[in-house]
Amino acid sequence: MMRLNWEALEAAVDRLAPKGSPRIKLLQIITIVLIFEGISVLILFSYDAAIIGVFSLALGIVMALLVFPYKKEVLEGKPEAPGLKEPVAQPLGMKLLDLIERGIGDVRVMVVFGAAIIALVLVYNLRFSQRSELGDLDTLSLLFGGMLIAYPIAARRYKTEAAFSLIFLGLVVLLLVLPQAVMSVSSGAGSSVGNAYVHYMLAEPFARILSVLGIHASSSGNNVAIVFQDGTPTSLSISAYCAGLYSFSIFVSAFVAFVLVFERMPAKKTAIVLACGLVAAYLGNVFRMVVIGLVGYYRGMDALLWAHRNAGWLIFLAWSSVFWYLVMKFATSPRVDTKKDVENDR
Repeated sequence: MMRLNWEALEAAVDRLAPKGSPRIKLLQIITIVLIFEGISVLILFSYDAAIIGVFSLALGIVMALLVFPYKKEVLEGKPEAPGLKEPVAQPLGMKLLDLIERGIGDVRVMVVFGAAIIALVLVYNLRFSQRSELGDLDTLSLLFGGMLIAYPIAARRYKTEAAFSLIFLGLVVLLLVLPQAVMSVSSGAGSSVGNAYVHYMLAEPFARILSVLGIHASSSGNNVAIVFQDGTPTSLSISAYCAGLYSFSIFVSAFVAFVLVFERMPAKKTAIVLACGLVAAYLGNVFRMVVIGLVGYYRGMDALLWAHRNAGWLIFLAWSSVFWYLVMKFATSPRVDTKKDVENDR
């Protein structure tokens, strides 16, 4: 009964949004944003809206299974139609995972590796960490370990979606978890560069924008001093989260995984779109900080703390929706590799 219902749902989606139509592109954009936002909300425990993250992620996964039905011919590199002479190009992400699977010889190795990651995180938090509760980086590591365990099973029916999830979480761990783990046990040039970025790219612009808006504000290092409307002086410290480390890492990981698995884009266009996304992420983060500062100035510290916990994901949702709309609108996904395509990619 469940199978019949699911097939009926797939058929209904195909009727509502046929492949290649603007409607299916719109649904794909919504799906990506839902997954993107759901993960962001869940890994940041400071949010008050965890239930929104759960709902967003669950709905996004279900929609992904419906609106990203990759054809078997694409996954196996076979001709898409009898009259098509050239084989359909297999996505680079699929080629990479196939290469890894052949390299390790047995996909059960991935299961063992995933279980080892989960065990390592849990043992470290229970025996060696000063705080036994799981943090956001622990959650990301557990998600990656869990995906490694689930991938061999999930890939049998939903290889494209499983590949996207595995590559996405792997990149997040590589870009976000590992660097912070290294910095937590060492200090030096890395922290100096990070502090310089926070001061010149965030704290200083933040204070200057507030000053232009008529609010007395100044920056010193990673701190911004603000005098609220009622005359209360307040010092705000900009942490790694406020610096946009999470949004940058999640955005880059999602975009790269999307290009590797779903959309084959020329290298030049990929670089341009990625650069535009990073600029949007930076401007969105500065805007978020300004909104938080304005809320605190007019409504006090309690309101500022509430805005700090909740304004970020709303702003993030807004700019990422626009970005993914542009990606889906202008991205190209040629299904046939020709000599001209290869030469252009070079």
